[in-house]
Amino acid sequence: MLNEFRQNLVSGEWVLFATGRTHSLRKHEENKYQPKESCPFEDSNISQQYTIWKYPDKDNWFATLIKNKYPAVVRNLCAEEKQFGPFKTFDAIGDHEVIVYRDHDKSIFDFSIKDMEEVVKIYKRRFNELAKESECTKYIMIFHNNGISAGASIFHSHSQIITTPILSPDISRSIYGSYQYYQKNKKRVYTELLEWELKEKTRIVYENEHFVVFCPYVSKYPYEVRVFSKESHAHFNQLVDNLDVFYADAIYTTLQKMKIVLDFPSFNMFIHTAPIINDLEVHTHDFYHWHTEIVPHLKIDAGFELGTGIEINIMDPDESAEALRNAKI
Repeated sequence: MLNEFRQNLVSGEWVLFATGRTHSLRKHEENKYQPKESCPFEDSNISQQYTIWKYPDKDNWFATLIKNKYPAVVRNLCAEEKQFGPFKTFDAIGDHEVIVYRDHDKSIFDFSIKDMEEVVKIYKRRFNELAKESECTKYIMIFHNNGISAGASIFHSHSQIITTPILSPDISRSIYGSYQYYQKNKKRVYTELLEWELKEKTRIVYENEHFVVFCPYVSKYPYEVRVFSKESHAHFNQLVDNLDVFYADAIYTTLQKMKIVLDFPSFNMFIHTAPIINDLEVHTHDFYHWHTEIVPHLKIDAGFELGTGIEINIMDPDESAEALRNAKI
């Protein structure tokens, strides 16, 4: 049984491990099927009105990129930070887009490695396009919600991209925590962590020639995994094309193992990469390392988590990694 507080080396956040509470693990919830007839992504009017482009082409497409009908941010002219009383405000300027995969009945759990490689290419293409389209964009977030518990309100498999003129708190902690570690130790913190995990091996889930998947020592959530390139680099979009298949293999294998161990869980997958605009004197390549996080929804935050900001993880990451590692696909 593990009862211990652990501090994240990058963000400084604390996590409480209390593995005697595994009875609190959330049971799998069946995602409600949505027929094609009632799916907004199958509506030809929406498709025609909101489509930006289809990939790889309009006739034989794997996915279509559309503008979000109900965007969280809105494309507009650049704006400056404002002050309202003691508060800072910023107009919610940006792009909110959806990558809709063609097959209505095909979950991301059903994607092949080749499908995942196509997903990676789409992510990179649109990231690079958006990075050039607006000088207001400071950050580009790519994410995939799977399942109702993870916020996927539409059954049809899709990913999302949002650009923002600010850095979110989580990204800021990741970037500035890495920078402070570099300033103090003249080493990349994520490189140190990755080398340590590879040496320890107990939390490694999977690795190929260029990528490694592991459950972090300070995992905030049960079965949380991170996917890192073995070559340290700050920007996801600069991943060289011949490594796309290795990244796709790492994501595909992880999701297949989660499907087996956790029975098609709801999850969030997102890419943490360096900002488009760098406010620091040192280039982000010197201290940051882009990576992907996949977080299954297996618990509900309650009073302690909300009142303290400290997550309670009821699974030892060593055990989570062992279960995923041993799953045969």
